[in-house]
Amino acid sequence: MPDKKINRKIAVIFATDVVGYSKHMEANESETILNLRDCEAILKGLFSKYEGRLFNTGGDSFLAEFPSAVSAVECAVEFQDAIKKRNSTNDPSVKLDFRIGINSGDVVIENENLLGDGVNIAARLEALSQTGGVTISKSIHDFVKGKTKFEFNDVGLQKVKQNEFHAFDILLEGSQKRRPQKSVSKNKNLIVIASVTVLCVIAASIFYENFSSRQTVEIEKSNIVSNKPIILVKPFSSSSEDDDLASQAITESLISSLSQYGGVRTLASSTSYAVKQKAYSDADLMEKFGINFVVSGSIQTFGTNSRLFAEVSDLKTNQALMSIKEDFKLEEIFDVQDKIGRSILEKIQVEAVEGTKALASKNDFKTYEQYLLSINHDVEWRKWTKEGNSNAIEITEKLKELNVDKYVVENLEVWNIHQNILLGHSENPEADKAIMLELSDNLVSKRGRDDDYLIRAIIELEHFDENCEYAADLLNRIADPSANTDNFITSGFIHSRCTNLEKAAESFRQALLLEPVDLGYQVTRMYSGILYALNEYEPLKELLEPLLPDPDLLGMPFWFYAAVLSEEGREDEARKYYELGITYGADEKWIMPMLNTQEASDRLRRNLSDYMNASN
Repeated sequence: MPDKKINRKIAVIFATDVVGYSKHMEANESETILNLRDCEAILKGLFSKYEGRLFNTGGDSFLAEFPSAVSAVECAVEFQDAIKKRNSTNDPSVKLDFRIGINSGDVVIENENLLGDGVNIAARLEALSQTGGVTISKSIHDFVKGKTKFEFNDVGLQKVKQNEFHAFDILLEGSQKRRPQKSVSKNKNLIVIASVTVLCVIAASIFYENFSSRQTVEIEKSNIVSNKPIILVKPFSSSSEDDDLASQAITESLISSLSQYGGVRTLASSTSYAVKQKAYSDADLMEKFGINFVVSGSIQTFGTNSRLFAEVSDLKTNQALMSIKEDFKLEEIFDVQDKIGRSILEKIQVEAVEGTKALASKNDFKTYEQYLLSINHDVEWRKWTKEGNSNAIEITEKLKELNVDKYVVENLEVWNIHQNILLGHSENPEADKAIMLELSDNLVSKRGRDDDYLIRAIIELEHFDENCEYAADLLNRIADPSANTDNFITSGFIHSRCTNLEKAAESFRQALLLEPVDLGYQVTRMYSGILYALNEYEPLKELLEPLLPDPDLLGMPFWFYAAVLSEEGREDEARKYYELGITYGADEKWIMPMLNTQEASDRLRRNLSDYMNASN
């Protein structure tokens, strides 16, 4: 007859697992397993050092008991430090991160295993822990406080299923200081609690800075040169304490949504709450910190109904660009988040990034996900790098999987192939040219939209017969040549290739005037070459000097600027920018394609000859 006695004891339980283990396994199963073995060896070595006993393991998770709370905490901190040091080197083929939870409580002894709430709460604490962090229960905190050198942050009372426990984070280097969880009215509708909680989790997984310290963070204007507009989402206000959680969730989700777009810089939620705490004026935000646009709003809940107000303000003009009022049921909070996120993003696209061009294609995309992918495709493509091209191709494949209109996808495929060939990364250029020609001819004959004529004209001059007359004919088919920046950019490109440099310069100038932000400096690069070719040195310096030394310009504009400085006798500065050009990808093979005339190419080489000879 089985022994009916249940053996119990009080134990210190240490629980840890790998963050994102499934994704690592999907990406590279063999290397993930090999790296996990290395990390497991480190962990077991520390268990031995601190007298911990491993009593259960589940592949990427480990449970151990310790003779004291102090030894468990010291073991946990030393393990996270060791993993951080390991990941800071280039040795690991897969860099694994861990979360750790530690609890002291009643456990059931089952042979060599331990069971019960003492173990369950340790696992809950581990799940609550930040990546690379250690979260402990109040009982552990009370044991070790004053007996270790560590500092702690109270993250409040937690309740998961039937387990209720008070948690503390150990403040490790680089960890985020989280706010304590507020108590929520018991009469609060359960739907909004569940929805908002999940929403916060989603936002946190996408944008890891959302739980940064909001009490001590200082805002600093970035000294990195960039032409991307900076957007601040202010914490949404609420009419009652019960609405605080929903307001916080909306704030976090909007930051998350906007931060996924590479054409802007969205400031972290830590900055948002610091702005609120320090009560900065809009003038301060613009003048001291370079912020261009502010999103603000409020949320009110009445029973199961909520009302959201949101506003986007342009700090430069001191005007509201748009206002949103949305009434919704609590269970519709996810749909509302997507809806207002897209509305705000579309407005910012027009006002802050791509101007009227953003209006031309937005109706091609039915969902927020599709639209976000499409505008990020433009950001990646205009970087004009191998990585950017690879990302653009990957985005195009995702759009195809999402059943976006086939002509929209085919147009993007032609742009991708064209760039891939020019960057020198095509494995079979002739085969790719054939695909590109077939797709582009099909687009022109069957859809015949402006962006189809544009890409067909470009590839004609770059890859096929260099027929200026045919390219000009395609350009003339565009309904409104001044409708958006792409029309001016293509016009400038055609004029430059067909050696009408004055017209090319005017087209590029108009493109920069029409487009609030020159994504990836695509136009600036081409315009700078034309200005150098035309001996327009003062306009060239006015164009480039506010942007240097931004590496996103890539290398050739640095050479154009260096050549001008050399002619002016400023040799030390010229050498500096010549060398920066090499660092950022300048190459002699690009001289003629960007300057378009032999005279300008010879002049550039002559001005840079001393530096070129020294480099060879």
